[in-house]
Amino acid sequence: MDIPQSEQLENTNLLIKLREGDESAFIKIYNQYRSKVYTYSYQLSKSTVTAEETVQEVFIKIWHKREQLNTELSFSAYIKKITLNHVLNHLKKVARERALQEQVFNNIETSSNKTEDRILEKELRKIYEEAIERLPQQKKLIYQMSRKDELSHDEIARQLNISKNTVKNHMVEATRSIREYVSKNGSVICFIIASANYFHSN
Repeated sequence: MDIPQSEQLENTNLLIKLREGDESAFIKIYNQYRSKVYTYSYQLSKSTVTAEETVQEVFIKIWHKREQLNTELSFSAYIKKITLNHVLNHLKKVARERALQEQVFNNIETSSNKTEDRILEKELRKIYEEAIERLPQQKKLIYQMSRKDELSHDEIARQLNISKNTVKNHMVEATRSIREYVSKNGSVICFIIASANYFHSN
């Protein structure tokens, strides 16, 4: 937002007039700096809406505080500082509002969905257990050792005296079988929950 030296004297005269309340001087200042304020604001916020709003707010502030203008200081630096402060305050406000909105939404969602969640979890658990019971004996044993007993593939392989690769293959096939059973016999929401919490072969 630097201004060429040739414009400094003219700017000083305009700022003196602006400080005295000359509207034509204000319009000239606005026309000269508007695009610079917009560009700088957009670089900071990456938002055309915020940039447009900043242009309005910055020049409103300049007009309201025109009597405080120091014509001996760099107006370019002054308006850049106002722009920076406005954008930062705006972004902080947006962040606070977004966080508040998310918190309110989460509270409402948690409160309203408690009963539904319990029903879905109960339905999911029932279908999930049915799917496990339908597995061939060896696959069911390996899957339960992994999921319920929380044993690693190495530990299961040692206890059953089989290779780790065999354990892995059984887990992959068991997981696929359970996933298919749940998708056919449960609701879509149950399947999504199960996918996030149960369907992992490792």
